[in-house]
Amino acid sequence: MKLQPVARGFDPVSRGHAERYAEHEWSNLNTGLIDELERRVGGLQGKRVLDLGAGPGQYAVEFARRGARVTWHDISRNYLAVARSRAESHGTDLDFSLGYLEEADRYLEEPFDFVFNRICWYYCANDSRFARLVRGLIRPGGWGYIDNYIHHAPGGLSARYWFNARTGIKIGHPVPPPGRLERLFAALGDLDVEVIQRSDRSERLLLRRR
Repeated sequence: MKLQPVARGFDPVSRGHAERYAEHEWSNLNTGLIDELERRVGGLQGKRVLDLGAGPGQYAVEFARRGARVTWHDISRNYLAVARSRAESHGTDLDFSLGYLEEADRYLEEPFDFVFNRICWYYCANDSRFARLVRGLIRPGGWGYIDNYIHHAPGGLSARYWFNARTGIKIGHPVPPPGRLERLFAALGDLDVEVIQRSDRSERLLLRRR
């Protein structure tokens, strides 16, 4: 159980930060990435899409503009307000779902054609459990995309990263070591996992559930 329930008003993102971050993210929307994903998954028209950790909603809105039926899921009411306003201004309809990343388990009975998770994986409570959840949110024959920060060298929070890299236990929100998510997804048995890109700071995975 979460110690700070969202239903009781908890929001880790201030209104000011949400608005500033939204301006940055909306002005830097990577439409080339969406073009690439749309091509890989066979188009977005009519597909059910979950933007998991959707923040200010720039990708959720663009998916909807391309014909997808999109569920926005995030922990922050301040981001929700921004995303709702932006969706209205772009003439798009989104379904909004408020909660921790793990609380997307409410959708396990109706999995999605495409699950999109960008630069917020490290907020999950447990990498292994969250990988299983993401797998369950993808319908058989569906797709997933993970864009995740990774950690190569210690740095300022070396003890936290060292402990997580060796035990898998999280203190705070350390990013995982390179290759961990690829191994976790591959071990689930019914996912094809492709590393689209891996750098010193991040890795991008494309998942296909068989």
